[in-house]
Amino acid sequence: MQNFFWHNPTAVIFGKDTVKELADHLKAANVKSVLLVYGGKGTFKSGAYTQVTEMLTKAGISFPEVNDVKPNPLIDKVREGIARVKAGGIDAILPVGGGSAFDTAKAIAAGSCYSGDVWDFFEGKAKITKALPIYGVLTASASSSEVNNIAVVSNPKSELKVSITSDVLYPKVSVIDPSFQFTLPVKQTVYGGVDIMAHILERVLDGDEGSELIDDQCYALLRTMIRVIPDLIDDPKNYDARADYAMAGMIAHSGFFSMGRIARGDFSSHKLGHSMSLLFGVAHGASLSVIMPAWSRYLYEDNPVPFARLGENVFDIYDGEDEDKALEAIETLEDFFRDINAPTTLRELGLKEDDIEKLAENACKVLPFGALKELNEEDVTEIYKLAY
Repeated sequence: MQNFFWHNPTAVIFGKDTVKELADHLKAANVKSVLLVYGGKGTFKSGAYTQVTEMLTKAGISFPEVNDVKPNPLIDKVREGIARVKAGGIDAILPVGGGSAFDTAKAIAAGSCYSGDVWDFFEGKAKITKALPIYGVLTASASSSEVNNIAVVSNPKSELKVSITSDVLYPKVSVIDPSFQFTLPVKQTVYGGVDIMAHILERVLDGDEGSELIDDQCYALLRTMIRVIPDLIDDPKNYDARADYAMAGMIAHSGFFSMGRIARGDFSSHKLGHSMSLLFGVAHGASLSVIMPAWSRYLYEDNPVPFARLGENVFDIYDGEDEDKALEAIETLEDFFRDINAPTTLRELGLKEDDIEKLAENACKVLPFGALKELNEEDVTEIYKLAY
């Protein structure tokens, strides 16, 4: 195990009917006005918009809005929010939604305290040193953005989907009421679940053999997700399953599972998936259910141990040599994705073989990446071919 420093300052209010508790935290911070950041009709359907605005009204807090935040959030929406903040009178940013709303809010919070264009942060031209405080209400679990310091935003003009990271981007307080997720479309529950699993898989498959305690926690979380995703497909209003799902989503990419690891995880699948989302509008979770098995097949023969351990600890695969167990684990994971109706090939997403070159060219813009293996241009192309 490596030396590490871990600090997560986000306070979490978890459970049914907890939105009203956020008012005390806002008033304690002397917040008089928030920029409410959210997506579309799902925010209303879940009941979150009504509960949040009633809470703010009762607390005497004004809430100008930036709405219509899209999945795979766009830089133009961030700029719209920054312009509203700079017009005056905003003390904090309050996202209501999933990772897209939270990521947009974080970028707005940072860009509002900067004199240049916010995209400078994403290109590494400027460093984030200050941001407005963020208080959030989660309505869709997947990214852990409600408790981490990361924001991912797309810029179609630059053909880049990249992230920013800063300790000033941790939300001050996040409310997680699992019942807000009762009304999510089944497909969104599936794709969010795949994203949660990917955040864990990208830790246990990074080749680090000195983090057994953390790995054991990861395997337990993966087993939980394999249990609760089918449960929620059958009964979207199963509160206990929703609560487990939401807690798993909160923990998965909070930084907890990176403690003591050499590389803090291998996020090649996320990088490769980002190009699919940016160029072809593929849902983030769908990109991962396609890419993770392909990435795994490409690497397992030279690196069988982490995949064999996955097989043993999650899928009860014990027979054979490490390479045999590794391949069976990958096949079992892919079968699970199929069972929950997540795509496993580029063809299912409507992509053509000719699209592979464009995907590879885009993904290679952000090379190098990879911990189990640092990928090069040839590797990237071959993984997309395996995914086809």
